[in-house]
Amino acid sequence: MRTVQVDLGNASYPIHVGHGLLKDLGALYRGRDLGRRAAVVTDSVVAGHHLRTAVESLNAAGVDVCEVIIPSGEAHKTLDTVKGIYDALVEARLDRGSAVVALGGGVVGDMAGFAAATFLRGIDFVQAPTTVVSQVDASVGGKTGVDHPGGKNLIGAFHQPRLVCVDTSLLRTLPEREVRAGLAEVVKHAVIRDEVMFALLEACLEDVVDMRLAPDEIDALIERNCRIKAGVVQADPFERAGLRAILNYGHTVGHAVEAATDYGVYLHGEAVLLGMAAAGRIARDRGLWPGEDFGRQERVLRRLGVPPGLGRIPTEKILERMRSDKKARDGVLTFVLPTRIGDVTLSRDVTREEVVGGIDYAKGLSGM
Repeated sequence: MRTVQVDLGNASYPIHVGHGLLKDLGALYRGRDLGRRAAVVTDSVVAGHHLRTAVESLNAAGVDVCEVIIPSGEAHKTLDTVKGIYDALVEARLDRGSAVVALGGGVVGDMAGFAAATFLRGIDFVQAPTTVVSQVDASVGGKTGVDHPGGKNLIGAFHQPRLVCVDTSLLRTLPEREVRAGLAEVVKHAVIRDEVMFALLEACLEDVVDMRLAPDEIDALIERNCRIKAGVVQADPFERAGLRAILNYGHTVGHAVEAATDYGVYLHGEAVLLGMAAAGRIARDRGLWPGEDFGRQERVLRRLGVPPGLGRIPTEKILERMRSDKKARDGVLTFVLPTRIGDVTLSRDVTREEVVGGIDYAKGLSGM
């Protein structure tokens, strides 16, 4: 088992990474002195694969569990679904000594975390992520929330987990599309923070996609991403100093693409991939990013698999959704633009014409 410590003073917590770790969830939970009553929140897809393992592990550690199964998919990331979670917590009579365990991908983690942040004004929260995107990114950092018709994650709160339990063996149960989409966040981390990891992806991307790596190699890759995310979160836990904004590389356009398609066409990572393509083109056209590095990103994105169909979405519709982005300040969006593989800068003066150029380039990669 590998452990990454997120150092946030009284809100510090460990991220445990290991193959087959879900069966040890109960022991890890009790090791954090968490309450003896918990709600395990999962979705209808994950429940059939992993819920029993998680519940049996918690029960064996003396934890009384309430199971809460919610619909699967970003389209259900709403306040209505969170209300259903609240209803289950009330019915189970959970109190301030209880905890919520999120078992699932980023959607489950965001909603379960938001429910934990607001139920009884805040109870303990544990992340047990089951997808690539949640293991390398969404489960770390304490961002929780739900979508709104006006935009993605417009309603939410910061609520750090007490524990993150990452079982990398669960990734082998994912459809290939889910793996590829999740790896977009790995590419993001490499572009913003880790040139060595980017070179690793260039060398063996197909082996990562097909999960042909040995368990320890998968663990090492996930741990490396968790360390990147933890380092940024520690320096800027509430996204106030500006550093944490670099984690939004590809997300400004990506979130708008998700919202413009009513969260029903692209997986989150697929939309981020398109957003990285657009942001990378803006950076190259500005002369910020050398053409060689721009080309390296394009080749990796193509190998990862550019999702089709962006060309069918009106550019104006994407731009309209960008105007509702929660990251806007004083009506101005901050773009994360790469300057080299492993480093980025923040820009608040990207013009409409530049954004259109970036979207057009992403459309060219995606096609109809």
